[in-house]
Amino acid sequence: MESTTVFVTYNPGNSQEQTIAARLHTIGAVSGFRMYMPDRFNSETVLDNETKRRINQSDYVVMFSMGKLSTIVKHEIETAFKHIGDKSKIIIIYDKHKGKNLKSEITNYFTPFYFDKYHNKQDELLKAVINTIFHKEKNEIINKQEGVIRKLNKEISDASAISALLGVGLGLLILGVLGSRR
Repeated sequence: MESTTVFVTYNPGNSQEQTIAARLHTIGAVSGFRMYMPDRFNSETVLDNETKRRINQSDYVVMFSMGKLSTIVKHEIETAFKHIGDKSKIIIIYDKHKGKNLKSEITNYFTPFYFDKYHNKQDELLKAVINTIFHKEKNEIINKQEGVIRKLNKEISDASAISALLGVGLGLLILGVLGSRR
């Protein structure tokens, strides 16, 4: 089974976000996830091909947003949404007390969560994140199963209709045979 791939990003110049991203990267890697971070060696303003490649290999994108959204992170989120196509797998966690710092149409590309550092309820936040991710996947599975059930019901209905038609045909055949004996 292939391991889950997570791209963890941060705004350049925000040391708190960068520290969280680096630690999360390390913890994820030792926990069996394939982890990626942006390649900011050559530029902190232009989304390079290596970072795009990493995003395009990822199943999820995670960011702890504590400051103003940079242009490069905006491009990373847009690239991730084009690749993943599911905003429940692009997770942005805000500091509840600083509020939502990402605005405009970019908010259509991810699912926001809020962490309250004064009422440290990590388990509730993690439960909300997991429920959001797997609720979408569960619905997709249910929709596929409902499609299969509809197809099977149609096949059963078609088989019943054909059986009835064949039964009528056999009945007519028998009547014809009985009528010709007289």
